[in-house]
Amino acid sequence: MKKFLKRLITFFIFPVVAIIIFVFLYIKRDVYLDFGHHDNYSWKYSFQQLGDLSTKKLLHAPTKYNSFIFGSSRAVGLLACYLQSKINGSKFFHYANWTEPIGGILAKMKLIESLGDSLENVVIYFDTDFTFAGNGQCLFNDNYLLRNENKYKFYYEHFRTFMLSMDMEKLKILFGIPVKGLIFPNWESDKITNDAKRPCSDSLLNNYGVKKPGIENVSNVDTSGQKYKVKQISPYEEDLLMKMKALLEKHKSKYYIVITPLADQLKFNPADMEIIKKIFGDHVYDFSGINKYTTNKNNYPDKIHFDPYISKEIADSVIIRHQ
Repeated sequence: MKKFLKRLITFFIFPVVAIIIFVFLYIKRDVYLDFGHHDNYSWKYSFQQLGDLSTKKLLHAPTKYNSFIFGSSRAVGLLACYLQSKINGSKFFHYANWTEPIGGILAKMKLIESLGDSLENVVIYFDTDFTFAGNGQCLFNDNYLLRNENKYKFYYEHFRTFMLSMDMEKLKILFGIPVKGLIFPNWESDKITNDAKRPCSDSLLNNYGVKKPGIENVSNVDTSGQKYKVKQISPYEEDLLMKMKALLEKHKSKYYIVITPLADQLKFNPADMEIIKKIFGDHVYDFSGINKYTTNKNNYPDKIHFDPYISKEIADSVIIRHQ
C-alpha cells in the first residue's frame, strides 16, 4: 500500500510542479502585458492584440488626449505625431487594432469618453473588407473593458490560449531565450502618441510621405470596370453607426471618415454607401475603388497595407486642408 501511494504521489507531483513552473514563468514574462505597469505597451509578439495593448497604454497614460485615430492596421500608416504637429491644440492618440470592426471602434470611443477625454479631432479609417465583416461586434480577443467582460476571465483566456498553442518559439519566450522571425516584430511605439514601429522624431516627420523608388501615381485611370462588394451593413451595424454619429455630435468633434484605398479596388456596395453617406454626410472621403493609388500595385508591398505616403497625402488633402 505504501509503495502504491508513493508511486501515486510521484505520478502526480511532476505534472503539478511543471504547471507551477509554467504559471510562474508566464506571470514573470507577462507576454500579454496583463500584470503591473509597463514602460511602453508596444506590439512585441505576433500573438498580441494591438487594440488590447493600446487600451492598456491609454489607461496608464499621463497625457489627457483630445484627438484620436481609429481603424484597422491600415491606419498605422497615419502618424498621430504628424497630425498633432499640424492641428493646433491637439493631443493625438493612435487607437487602431488588427482587422478592426465597427463595434470595436465604437467601444473604444465610449471608453475614451468614460475616462474623461474628449473627442475634438477624430480620424476613422473604414475598410471595405474589415469594418463590417462578421457581426460587427468588438473582436473576441480585444481588451475586456471594450467587451464588458470579467478581467480575470480575460487574463485566464490569455493564459489558456498561450498554453494551448505552445510551440518551441513560445517555450523559448517563457524561458527568456531570444526569439526571431515573424513571432517577434518587436515594435517600439511612441510613448505618447502610440504611433507604431518607432518613436516620433524630427527625422521621422521630415521623411514622412517620401515615396520609395519605383512608386509613382498612375494618371489617366480607367474606372469603367469598377466592381463593388456585396452588401455588408446589417441593421445592427447601422445602429452602431448611428450611435457613433451621436457620440461625435455630443463632443462637437471635427471628424473625418476615410474609406481606404485597398489593392482589390472594390468599393462599398451602393446600398452600404448610401447608409454611410446618410449618417455621416460630407464627413466621408472615399478613396476606395479604382484610382491613382490602387492602380499601382507597388503601393501595396504585402498586398494588404498601402504605403504610408498615401496616408500622408490623404491627411494633407482631407484633414489638414480643412483646419
